[in-house]
This record gives sequence, structure tokens and C-alpha cells, in this order.
Amino acid sequence: MNTSIRDALRRAGGRDPSGPAGESFDARRRWRTTLAGVVVATMALGGMTALAAAPAAADELPPAAAEQATPATDTATPPADEPAPATEDPAPTPAEDPATAPAEEPAAPVDQAAPPADVALEPADEAAAQESAAEAPVVALLVPPGDEVVDKVEICHRTDSYKNPYVINEPNANGDVDGHATEHVGPVFYPEIPKHTEWGDIIPPFYYGDPEDPSFFPGLNWDAEGQAIYENDCVVPTEVPELVITPMSCVEGGPNGQLDFTLGPLLVNLDYRVIIWDSADMNVAEFGWSGVSGEVNGSADLPPGDYTITVEQSIIVDVWELIDEQSFTIEECLAVEAVATGCSLGDDGTALVSLSGLIVDEDYDWSLMGDGVDIADTLTAPSESLDVPFGDLPPGSYTFTITWTGNEEVTATATFFVEPCQPVISVVVTECPAYGGEGSALLKLSNLVEGVEYDVWVTAKGDEHGTVYDGVKTVTGDATHVAEVDVSPLAAGKDYTAWVHAVWADSDDEFELHASADFSLKPCPAAPAKPVTPAGLAVTGTSDPTGPIAAALLLLGLGGAALVAGARREGRVRNGG
Repeated sequence: MNTSIRDALRRAGGRDPSGPAGESFDARRRWRTTLAGVVVATMALGGMTALAAAPAAADELPPAAAEQATPATDTATPPADEPAPATEDPAPTPAEDPATAPAEEPAAPVDQAAPPADVALEPADEAAAQESAAEAPVVALLVPPGDEVVDKVEICHRTDSYKNPYVINEPNANGDVDGHATEHVGPVFYPEIPKHTEWGDIIPPFYYGDPEDPSFFPGLNWDAEGQAIYENDCVVPTEVPELVITPMSCVEGGPNGQLDFTLGPLLVNLDYRVIIWDSADMNVAEFGWSGVSGEVNGSADLPPGDYTITVEQSIIVDVWELIDEQSFTIEECLAVEAVATGCSLGDDGTALVSLSGLIVDEDYDWSLMGDGVDIADTLTAPSESLDVPFGDLPPGSYTFTITWTGNEEVTATATFFVEPCQPVISVVVTECPAYGGEGSALLKLSNLVEGVEYDVWVTAKGDEHGTVYDGVKTVTGDATHVAEVDVSPLAAGKDYTAWVHAVWADSDDEFELHASADFSLKPCPAAPAKPVTPAGLAVTGTSDPTGPIAAALLLLGLGGAALVAGARREGRVRNGG
């Protein structure tokens, strides 16, 4: 809104149409009282008085600036062409050039300005002065700049943040006139400003353009409130609600925990939201309030884990600003982990049960159950965590359960499996003793689980399902957990593999047991060598074989003749007879 129109409306007793709605006028009046007090105190400490410059200084001001710097009084005579009090919102009027601006009110006498700096006010008088300043028409409290042309102007640039509604900016002078002064023209911010109201920049008056023929910008929101904010480095104190959180683990014994929080005080002209995020940045709980004042509370049921809680507020539609963020952890209430630590040959398995989330000096009932195993007892927790070893366990599956006696709904369970031990096999061979003989092998077995039946056999090396030598042998584990198997005969000069296999089983589980070992037999010794007669050696004496051979042939010939003669005689007898 044009400054002259705004001042005219205020002198006439009307409200600035661009200001807050009528229902917020009292709130703005209280804000004005606070600002007036701040400004008066600031000027008093600096030894200044409002408009302490000589009357000549006021005469040097351009008309528009003089209008802002001149307090309105009932005795001032308005110029003849001053418009009547506004009854409806007038159309926005562009800033007047000093050369064409209409005549304005004459400057008030110096003796009507603020009290001299050396006049001390009583506390009651000071409070009354502040209230009077709030009720009286708004006047300029800062001396506007001279007629020197400027390139840049420091302004209070509006944001969308209620916490920090302004930031200091120093744009080009033309940018102020053509940009900020046309785009951010809402009212001056104040804490009770209605929700979704876009407030405006605060820009002081200045000359810009051609130094030979300068233009004058009368300022934007350059009233008492605007000037007080400007002089405070564009800082407007606003109230930020405080978040207080109380994380609790193991609520009513768990397993979940709980977060309780309070937030306040809230302001009725802002929206608020609280969000709880888990460690994966997932929104796990959200709360919101609109049009609420005072303190609010919230509570969320949360499983164990790490979390972050954030608080945001909004005064502009769909624009949220973060005002607080805190991290917290919900601890485990009661947890149990169990793991087998050693295999079992029958009754020597081991396991370790780890407990956490215990309440010191509280009693817990626990049990360990498996196939043929049922152990139970009561534990008084000596600390918040505890490791409990178990031994003498047969192979099989187990379930460990622990329950807090103070609340039977608080319980934790873990399962584990004790494996039966795997067998171990070694081989002692007996080599072939002589040419044409065979070898054998003695298989020594250990780590046999008591009561388990094992199959043992030998094949060609690596061929588990190939030809079995000397058949499949069977042994049963006993309390000694060892056994021996003899395999014979085995052909010498070959490579073999000894195998052992079994299946352990109970009512719930099956578990394969197996082992193997490679071995070899060396070839049998070679056959003995035959004696050889040397060539050309003379044969004499009784060693000469000629005589015996000739005699044998003679006897053989005589025997044959006798047999022929006998046959003939036998034939003649039969024929004659």
C-alpha cells in the first residue's frame, strides 16, 4: 500500500486494509505496544530522541518522507485536497514522484515530538507512554535517508519461516522497486499474524536512478513496527515450543517399549506435526495439531530399536520448517540366544544360552526341552545379561524358554540343535607276502555315536557305489565309541577307498554321518628265477643221460612186441575153439 494512503487512513482512525483482519487487530495492538517499548528503550539508552533533528532536517525531507517522519496531531491542519477518511479498501497507488506528490500535512512543531532525552520517565509514566504509543497513530521513528542516490539498499526480506520471518538482504535499488516492493507487499510480520498470511518485506525509503534526476521510493512497511524490526537486524523474537521425550524400554515387561512426549506451548495460528522415524528412515508414527494452543502430549508403542523424533511447524500452506530433532533408543526387554558349542557321542553335547534384558533381582522360570530331555528351574537375575552353559546333552533339537514371574506374558524362546559327532576312519594295510598272494586292510573306526548302526565297505578308489570287496560290514556304536573291521583278501597293487556311513535319527530330525579314507596295496613280490645250464658244457659219467634213455626205449620196444604176440595167440585160441 502507498505510504501516504496508509498514513491518511491511520490519521482518520481507519485500519490499513493490507493489515490483519479485524479480529486480529487487538493482537497487533499488543505487538505494537511491545515494539514501542523496545524502540523507546533503545533510543533512551542511545541518548537519542525520536526526530531529534532540527526542524531544518524535516524541511529537507521529500514530501512522502516528511509525511512518515511527522507525527499526526489533532491540531494539525490537513491540506485542502486531503481525502476523506476511507470507508472501503482503496486501490493500490504507485509511489508518487516527489515532483508530482500532492501537498501533505505540515510538519508538527518540534515541541510535539518525543520528550527530550534528559527527561526521565517514571515507571508508571513509561508504561503509559508505551500504551499511548500503541494507541496513537503510527509515526516514523527513524530519520529517512538523505537525497543521495544509492545503488543497493539493505532490507528485511521475508521468508516462509515463522521462527525466522526475515533475513537481511541487500538487493539492487532498482530490484527493490521492481521486485521486492511488488512481490512481497503483505503486512509487517508479528507473532499473532493469522495463519496462511504472507507478510511483506521491510524496505526503507531511498533515492535511486539518475543522480541528476533521481527517483524516490517511499519505502515498504516502513512504519513503527517495520522500523523496529529493521533496527533489530531483521530479527523478530518468536516462541518455539519445547519438546520433552521420555523413552521407556520393556513397558509392562515388553516385548515392546514406549515413547511419551510433551510439546508446548503451541500457538493457535500455526500448524504442528511430530514424526517418529526408525533407523531405516521409515515413518512409524505421526501426530498433528491445528488451531491448538498450550501444551499437548503424545505416546507411541515401539519395538526395540533406534529412532529419531522431529517437530515441524507451518504458518504458510504446505511449507514446514524443522524446529527440533532428537534421537532415542528402545532397548530389548527380554531376549535369548542359544547355540550348540560341541557335538555329542551320546551324552556329552554342549550348548550356550545367552540372556539379555533381565531385570536385576527378579525371578525367571526357565526350561530346556528336547527328545528325552526335560530340565526346568528358576533363575534370580544377577545382572541385566547372563550366559548360561549346558552340558551332557544327547544329540537332537532343543527349545529353551524363559518367563518373567512378574508377568507371564513376558517370555522369550530360542532353539538349537546338538549334532551327533561325525565318524573318523583310518586304515592299516597288510601287504601281499609272496608272489601270487593277496593283501588285506584293517579299518579302525572312532567317534561312533552310541546306539547308531554304521555300514562299512571298501571299493576301488573314489568309486563309492562300485564293486564292494569282501562285502558290506556292519558295526554298532557303543560306550567305547570305537570299532575295527577287517577286509580281506584284497588284490595287491591296487588303490582303494574305505567308506563308513550311518543315519542318526530321533522323533524330529535325521542327520547323516559319513567318512572315508583312501589307501593302497603294493604289488606282490616277483616269482623266483629258474636255474639255466651254460651252453657247450660236456656231459660225462653217470650224468650222461644217453644210457638210461636207450634202455628205456629198448624196454618199451620189447614190451610192445610181447603185447602183440599175446594178442595173436588169444585170437587163434578163440578161432579154434
